[in-house]
Amino acid sequence: MLYDLSQPIENGMSYVPGDPEPQMAPWPLDPPWRVSALHLGTHCGTHLDAPSHVGAGATIDDLPLERLIGRGVVIDVTGKQAGDRIGLDAVGAAHTYLQEGAWAILRTGWSRHWRTPAYLHHPVVDPALAHALVEWDVGLLAMDMLNPDDTATGTSTIHEILLPAGVLIVENLTGLDQLAAGHLYTFALLPIKLAGLDGAPVRAVAWDGPLPSA
Repeated sequence: MLYDLSQPIENGMSYVPGDPEPQMAPWPLDPPWRVSALHLGTHCGTHLDAPSHVGAGATIDDLPLERLIGRGVVIDVTGKQAGDRIGLDAVGAAHTYLQEGAWAILRTGWSRHWRTPAYLHHPVVDPALAHALVEWDVGLLAMDMLNPDDTATGTSTIHEILLPAGVLIVENLTGLDQLAAGHLYTFALLPIKLAGLDGAPVRAVAWDGPLPSA
């Protein structure tokens, strides 16, 4: 079974204040043709941050496919409130998988606030956890909220720890309640191939099975 973990890109969606507002509209053409005009930032909706997002190397089109499909473990932190820190104590049973390099997938439940002002005020990742992910060679951190840093205060500490170390970040997942915490899944987080850019929307999918064969 495939699990769709992607937020829809649409007018009125949540986005980071100060980023381009997502807008889409039909383009005038003669029937029966339909084409739409899109105005999006590179960090719109469910998306992947490349290291170049903080000026630290690889762009989206530099990332090989092998970096975009991997095994990950869901870490349940649904009890956290806005502003609460997600620290090492939250890892629990996923600790063994993370030390073996599995991706960290944080389930906060914050996707329930999508398209509301509350979505901008969310839990945040503790720097100690970010440093541990780097130490364990975890290749990617993903979450069902807007930002691992504090959007309300505009901090960037977690981005600056992870991205220069080659740990990719995926934000704005949804539907993580479909997945069991502490269980390994395979995730495909494939961004649009935008030449030389710092991030891109992804279609995020998971399944309960092994990596595809080469």
